[in-house]
Amino acid sequence: MTTPTENSQDTQARTQPTGETAAMTTARHMIAHAEQRTTYLAKRDTLKTLTERLERYRKGAAAAREEAETSDKRWRELLRENHGDVTKEIRQLKRAVGDNRETAEELEAMATELTDEYESRQIEVITARNAYRDARQTAWDIEVETEFDHALAAISATPEGQRLLSAMRLMQRKSERDVMIDPSYGDGQYGNFPTEERRRVDAEIERRFPRRLVEGLAKQRQAQGVDATTPLDSLEALQPVAELACEQGYDGPRTAMQADFARRRRQIDAAQGTGSEQRRA
Repeated sequence: MTTPTENSQDTQARTQPTGETAAMTTARHMIAHAEQRTTYLAKRDTLKTLTERLERYRKGAAAAREEAETSDKRWRELLRENHGDVTKEIRQLKRAVGDNRETAEELEAMATELTDEYESRQIEVITARNAYRDARQTAWDIEVETEFDHALAAISATPEGQRLLSAMRLMQRKSERDVMIDPSYGDGQYGNFPTEERRRVDAEIERRFPRRLVEGLAKQRQAQGVDATTPLDSLEALQPVAELACEQGYDGPRTAMQADFARRRRQIDAAQGTGSEQRRA
C-alpha cells in the first residue's frame, strides 16, 4: 500500500506531459478556458439583444390588441348612449380598432419570423455554455491539483514535513492493523477469509487511513483558526459565470433536430390557419 504523498507524486508524474513544463500545461488549460468563456459571453450577448427585440414585438402586439379591445368596447357603448348616432369620437374609435389590430397582427408576424433565429441562437448559447463549463471544470481541476502538489512539496522539504511523512507511514501501518483485528472486519482471521470478504476488508483499509488523515487536518485547522474557505489566487479567473434571464427562462428546442421539428410544426400550423381563413372568406 502507498501513502497519500506517494500517490500524489505518481499522479503528478502521470499528468505531466512529456517534453513540456508545468507552466506550459497551465497556460494551455487556462487559455482554453478563456477562449471558451469569451465565445460563450459573445454568443449570449447576441442572444440577449435578440431576446429583447422578440419581447418588444410580443409586448407591442399584446398592448395593441388590448387597445383594440378597449376601443371596440368603447365605441359600442357610445353608440348605444347616443341612440345610434355615429359621432366623430365613435368613428375615431372604430378606426383605432382596425389600426391597432393591424399593428398587433404585424408585430405578431414579426415575432414569428424572428422565432427561428431566436431558437438557433439559444441552441448556440447552450452549446457554448456547456463547452465553457467543461473547460472551466478542467482548468479548475488542474489548478487545484497543482496547488495541492506544490503545497505537499513545500511541506515535505521542511523538517516538520519530514516528521509528518514518517508519522503518516506509521499511522498507516496502525490503521491496517486496526482493521485486521476489528471484529467487524478482519477479526484476526484475514488469511482464512474467502475472496469477497477479503475485498471488503481491503476496501476498509484503503478508506480508514485517508479518513483519519482528513480528520486530523480538520482538527488542526480548527485549533489553529485556519480559514479553509479562503480562495486560491489562481482560481480567481475561474469564477463561474451566472446565466442571464434570457437563458434561464428558455424552454424551447435545445438541439438542431428539435428546432427543425418545431419550425416545421409552425409552418404546418401557419398553412392550416391560412386555409381556414380562406374558407371563411
